[in-house]
Amino acid sequence: MFYHQRNGMQGVFGKWRILSVVLFIAFLIFWEIVAQRAFQANPEHSIPPPSVVFYKFLELCESGILFQAIIDSLWRFFAGLCIGGILGSVLGLLLGRLHPLEILLEPFIQLFRPISPIAWLPIIVLWLGIGNPGAIFIIGYAVFFPTLALSIAGVRSIDPTLLAMAKNFGASEWQITKGIVLPGAFVHIASGLKLAASVAWIQLVAAEMLGIQSGLGYLVADGRNLLETDMVIVAMIWIGLLGYCLHLLFTGIENLSLKALGVK
Repeated sequence: MFYHQRNGMQGVFGKWRILSVVLFIAFLIFWEIVAQRAFQANPEHSIPPPSVVFYKFLELCESGILFQAIIDSLWRFFAGLCIGGILGSVLGLLLGRLHPLEILLEPFIQLFRPISPIAWLPIIVLWLGIGNPGAIFIIGYAVFFPTLALSIAGVRSIDPTLLAMAKNFGASEWQITKGIVLPGAFVHIASGLKLAASVAWIQLVAAEMLGIQSGLGYLVADGRNLLETDMVIVAMIWIGLLGYCLHLLFTGIENLSLKALGVK
């Protein structure tokens, strides 16, 4: 019975997936028909049809501009993610274990946490100039606080009885951290990185639009300055596609960590 129910559910979801593809194709056809005439009359101030966007996509691929923009954005993203993720998780583990240290640093954390990473951009330009260091700082800043918060929550979720038992058996602080704290908090850290990655990707694109001279955000700004709306849309599509791919990547990492720890 459960087998037939599962097959029935898969059939329903399959139909909805097919319907979503049909709906997307219908949307592209509608977009092409509506935008074609307006674009021919006034290309600089109209949304280009999908056919024009596709030709611009081919042009950017042949010139290598799009590929280079993707590479630039991705390496900045992962560099900032690693820096912010490591700092946030390490400090979160420390604050979760050392309550007096958390009390000491809490005013600073609560002061800086609500500040948007983009708000730092004018100061970053003055200190670091326009370039990769500033973009990486923005990504690291965006990643740091979600990772910090969930790392602390992960440590607090560990059963205190386990920690007390380990101490009673003479385990050192490093042994407790390696054997109990890290495995217990890892799921929360993975969730924090997943949450932070989506926020950081948005912040990176915004930073590239405002001051960086390469990347997908720069393509959006450059297309705006040149009145090439088709370039803007190509860059926007790739921003969305890569953002979705990053979401799938970190969802997969989160699921693997849950399975490895026997949670899922």
